[in-house]
Amino acid sequence: MGKLTWFLEEKARIIKELSSLLSPEARRRAERDHHARRRPRPCGMTIHTGTGCSFGCVYCYVPDMGFSMKPRPYTLEPLELVYALAVNPYVVPYRTFAAYGSVTEPFLCETRERAVQYIVEVYRWLKLPSQVSTKACIDGDTARMLRKGDPRLNVLISVTTLSLAKRLEPRAPDPIERLRCAAATGFSTTLFVRPVIPGVTERDLPRILEVARAYGIRTVVFGALRVTPGILRRLSAAGVDTATIEARLTRRPRGLRDQVPITLKGIRPLLVAEARKRGFVVLPSACAANVYAHGDFCYMCSFGPCGDPSRELRFSDSDVEELAEYMGIRTRVLRTAPGLVEVAAKPGRDGDRSLEVFRVVLSTIVRRRVVLRISRPS
Repeated sequence: MGKLTWFLEEKARIIKELSSLLSPEARRRAERDHHARRRPRPCGMTIHTGTGCSFGCVYCYVPDMGFSMKPRPYTLEPLELVYALAVNPYVVPYRTFAAYGSVTEPFLCETRERAVQYIVEVYRWLKLPSQVSTKACIDGDTARMLRKGDPRLNVLISVTTLSLAKRLEPRAPDPIERLRCAAATGFSTTLFVRPVIPGVTERDLPRILEVARAYGIRTVVFGALRVTPGILRRLSAAGVDTATIEARLTRRPRGLRDQVPITLKGIRPLLVAEARKRGFVVLPSACAANVYAHGDFCYMCSFGPCGDPSRELRFSDSDVEELAEYMGIRTRVLRTAPGLVEVAAKPGRDGDRSLEVFRVVLSTIVRRRVVLRISRPS
């Protein structure tokens, strides 16, 4: 068995074992779910532990996505969720990054049990390097349950402001308390300064960094604010100068649900310098924090290389070609370089979709960007 095809053989074994544990109805429910077909984002596979959030942060995009603000645990049972991920053609055991906490707060009382079950079971079966983003205060009992899952779980603890926290995050735990709780879990903890709100976050950042450092946190990620027309209205009503924000929009929102990021040009270098001055390792993205926490390596995007180069997976041209054959694709490796594999390929039985699945799977396994040069029948 080849070095790269091993991952897909392992995937097939896991699917077979899960199939024997789930009823036909449970398998069908999982196969219909979007986790079974969605392509991972650059940060990895976002796993929904619930929908909705009751913290009421005024800059939150969840209500503008059409979700109720009443939190609910996600509908799939834990093993159903694992099965959905296992049958997803893009997901690779051991290699796909798992990111929890995108359209809900994972550790609300309504969603905490489901979130913990998902994190534990996904790691038990698929061994996906896992990361959770939260504003909650993770208590000791929750931390003990999480330890049954990924022992190197990365906790992104979100802090945007201290001075305006009660106004902008009215029902979220106090930012200093959430930093203390996160550090006490014993997991790898990263300060997640997201969203950066111009005129607010940079003013509070020195104090945020001082508190985080006092609790032993040494890594930080900065992330830009994304706005909709509703978010701009809510921020303005909370007393934030939205003219500064609107001047930084990369484009105007095209509708009520359209999320538009702002640019941090001119601000980000100041934030980075402030953090480095206090001894923080500044990571370029959330997924880089996941890589860092797991002692892993990744060079799949322009932010890389990230992590430990000694952990890079070594492979040969024949390994790539064997993987392609296993997936029904005819290929020839044109060149490999740091962060890159270039492959000449012909579509398989499923046409261009088979090529896209192959590209994502190869990129995920070798943790490099993959460029396909497609040859088509004349």
